[in-house]
Amino acid sequence: MTKAVHFLHVRNLLDRDTFSKSDPLCVLYTQGVESKQWREFGRTEVIDNTLNPDFVRKYILDYFFEEKQNLRFDIFDIDSKSPDLAKH
Repeated sequence: MTKAVHFLHVRNLLDRDTFSKSDPLCVLYTQGVESKQWREFGRTEVIDNTLNPDFVRKYILDYFFEEKQNLRFDIFDIDSKSPDLAKH
């Protein structure tokens, strides 16, 4: 088992705000090996008014050689202080 650290850079997001640029946040999900359900692993910081965010938050994951580990990255445009992602 090794640990991997990666920075997340996103480019050319769609602008979802009317009077400014989007305020993106990235959520990382990992998938269970047996259950196949997606679980939230972590969230980045929100970066205001950009379509090309360079997130500072690092994800540190255990890496198992020759084992498939599915990851999913979802980007949200944050428009309120609510932690409920369905509202963004």
